[in-house]
Amino acid sequence: MSKKLENQLNIQTRPPIVVVMGHVDHGKTTLLDFIRKTKVAEKEAGGITQAIGAYEIAYKDKPITFIDTPGHEAFSKMRSRGAHVADVAVLVVAADDGVKPQTVEAIHHITESKIPFVVAINKIDKPGVQADRVKKELAEKNVFVEQWGGSVPCAEISAKTGQGIDELLEMILLLAEMEELKGEPHKNAEGVVIEAYLDSQRGPVATFLVEDGALNLGDYMVIGSTVSKIKLMEDFLGRKIDKAVFSQPVLVIGLAAVPSAGDEFFAEKNKTAAEQRAEEFKKQEIAKPILPSPPKEEAAPQVGETAVTAKFLNIVLKSDVKGSEEALADILEHLDYKNVKIRLLKKDVGDVNESDVRLADLSNAVIIGFRVKVGAEILNLIRDKKIKVLAGEIIYEFIDKIRKLIDDMTGQEIVRVDLGKVQVLAIFRTEKGRMIVGGRVTEGKLERGARAEVFRAEQKIGEGKIAGLQSEKKEVGEAGKGKECGVLFDGDIKIEVNDILLAFREEKQKTL
Repeated sequence: MSKKLENQLNIQTRPPIVVVMGHVDHGKTTLLDFIRKTKVAEKEAGGITQAIGAYEIAYKDKPITFIDTPGHEAFSKMRSRGAHVADVAVLVVAADDGVKPQTVEAIHHITESKIPFVVAINKIDKPGVQADRVKKELAEKNVFVEQWGGSVPCAEISAKTGQGIDELLEMILLLAEMEELKGEPHKNAEGVVIEAYLDSQRGPVATFLVEDGALNLGDYMVIGSTVSKIKLMEDFLGRKIDKAVFSQPVLVIGLAAVPSAGDEFFAEKNKTAAEQRAEEFKKQEIAKPILPSPPKEEAAPQVGETAVTAKFLNIVLKSDVKGSEEALADILEHLDYKNVKIRLLKKDVGDVNESDVRLADLSNAVIIGFRVKVGAEILNLIRDKKIKVLAGEIIYEFIDKIRKLIDDMTGQEIVRVDLGKVQVLAIFRTEKGRMIVGGRVTEGKLERGARAEVFRAEQKIGEGKIAGLQSEKKEVGEAGKGKECGVLFDGDIKIEVNDILLAFREEKQKTL
């Protein structure tokens, strides 16, 4: 029998690898937790003592692997390296919140990766929610679900109660079946790094997703130019295992170095073959052409121009795993501010230590700690040195905090934005400091919460605030041109019929 024919006979259907994405607070984690707790065998579910970034379930005796990436950025970073990452995606959208900016971002990542996906409209158990509103908003983003004549499967679920979860899993298996996912269980393993970190007791540790073949205890694992002999493997339940096959996540302990999320790995049976593969990788890297230096961001000022002195925001970045570290570092390096330059002095996995604090103290840096611990002794040192530390578990919150830091560094100016004009038609009630007037919007729009100048015979007589707004007997946030409305005006001005209210708001604008 020929080798080619033998390989064809060995090819088997493999389980799908699924990634769950969507807007923060829309229930991704709750969904993953519910599936893990109810679809992992009951006797095993209680044994899950560690988070390795991926786990396996069995639905109707069919295995499915779910990977839990630290965020869209990490997923994008892994995919940019050519990592396969997932076969099917689940886009979670909350029924009570609809399509949000991160939903759109998730749609972009999913469509760019060209993998099939299913929409999960979550929180359907909440009273008064309308799934059709979400479907309409998705259609506006060119995502057309099957119920609306499109091709994207859609399940209405509650990650809290479990409603619709079985239907969602059925859809995942159907998409996987249509993809005809195949693997060869007897070849040397190959796959991708999901996440990695440095353990103080066990050394470099990483979660790998075996995409094809079988990974065995004693195999030599090649990641780039690094070779490691596999001495200890654990499954997602923390049990020691001797073998991991395709579509299976596995924790490998005692690597030669901490890899990066998205790195590819290849297994070899003997050390010589592994070293040859690593050497070949080195040669390919050396042979790559050296790219020319990028042009400077800003040209030198010409004669007569004023030179702008840039400020620097120095950062020491600590993260729980390599994937999160790289995702955050990539975002920070691409934050675009004219007069503030971000300098990443250090990026590393592990808890904040004394070395990090000393570096931050010497360089006047901010420490960012993503999902890491700060011990009591280190915390005292931080307070003593008066070092600013940003800690948390959501990438987007960190970016908002960094932007605020930059705003504080650069200062802001208040800019007035004119909204619209209202002609006063009637006076309904007058009390101390407040009036309720009726009017018609003649230009632009009126917004609740906006400030308003009062003009009489083209002369300004004072100003106040629009504390409330009604249109067609309903409380509204704004009223457009031509609309008649009732205005609750806060101010000491006595408004009269035919007065003009000029509405405006004040915005903070960065002085960059």
